[in-house]
Amino acid sequence: MKLNKLDQYFLKTLTVLYVEDDLDTREQFSDFLRRPVGTLISAANGLEGLEAFKKHRPDIVVTDVLMPQMDGLTMASEIRGIDSSVPIIVITAFEQTDYLMRAVNIGIDKYVTKPVNSFLMFECLIECVHRLRGEEQLKLQHRREIGEVWLKHHEIVAELAGGIARDYNNMMQSINEHVFQAKRSKPDREVVHHLDRIEKYSKDSKKLDQMLKFLGEDYSENMQRAQLLPLIELSIKNVIFNSGVVLTVDSPGNTPQVSFVEEQMKLVFSNLATNALEAMPTGGTLHLVAREVSITEEDALPLETGDYLQISLADSGSGIAPETLPHIFDPYFSTKQRGRQNGVGLSLALCHTIILRQGGLISAESTPGKGTLFHIWLPTMQYDFEATKGKTGHGATPHIRLPPAD
Repeated sequence: MKLNKLDQYFLKTLTVLYVEDDLDTREQFSDFLRRPVGTLISAANGLEGLEAFKKHRPDIVVTDVLMPQMDGLTMASEIRGIDSSVPIIVITAFEQTDYLMRAVNIGIDKYVTKPVNSFLMFECLIECVHRLRGEEQLKLQHRREIGEVWLKHHEIVAELAGGIARDYNNMMQSINEHVFQAKRSKPDREVVHHLDRIEKYSKDSKKLDQMLKFLGEDYSENMQRAQLLPLIELSIKNVIFNSGVVLTVDSPGNTPQVSFVEEQMKLVFSNLATNALEAMPTGGTLHLVAREVSITEEDALPLETGDYLQISLADSGSGIAPETLPHIFDPYFSTKQRGRQNGVGLSLALCHTIILRQGGLISAESTPGKGTLFHIWLPTMQYDFEATKGKTGHGATPHIRLPPAD
């Protein structure tokens, strides 16, 4: 049977488990199966096959029925309890009704009789491949839709933030002007004290104004291409200076250059360091790792395949609760109590948006009581900000990989 290129490609990415108790048959048929598939795992009976499935999680299972210790249909039933979607092909010399009914009840995908016709077996494999490809297409489409919804959400936030930043800046200018005029009228000491406090809060509010501008303004003309690690280290050290938190760095001597906006990268790593500092109020360690990695299809990351600078920042702090972790990049989500001295939950959402705009990805993992680890990927290839700007209105589209076209 002649396979088209896409079927050949997809078969070569799959792992197949073949379970057969007869040694000669197993060796002969393993040679037959090994040619088209990516990885073949064999087992001598249902019990071994079940253990192999748990360990390797193959994409397709091919099994004999009558075997010692555990027969193929019992194994298939156990596998269905672990993964209800994996395709299972049963090979047997028996066509008795009770076997067929058991196979139907278990949900066997294909039933092939011995002696096995190679053409028929290939047809069964390709039908399983088409089913898996269809499921993969649905998953990729779902990821694409999620990415588009997420991006639209952040575009709306960006437009809103830009408008808020302009109105906010105009309002603060008016407040400062009135404070200036009030001081010129020579008020008493108590009034001066209150005016000084207003000026102080006005200056502090510039940080929020700056963050809002990062979301709302176009910084594409400020993109530069350089080594990022020195800027990361300086941004973190400025935050943790004299705090009892120690920074350690693990990186090769010469990291690859990436495209970035300096002020935005300072904001990203200052925010990450600030969050880490708050999680370690009595001191601790921040471990920074930077290395070049190659992203392939097997990595299952929503990034284009290619070379990236991967930056990992781990703290030894209190960690993030499992129910909280999925929401940390949501705008205005915060575990802090709102108040005068606390943030408004924008810092990590800003980090997420900035990294996305510059062609990368940021993720987090955490164990309560054992700290938090952030991963950032930035493309080492020349990143064309202008080419992507028109696709979203404010920045780059998330990189979503699609399988080869038919």
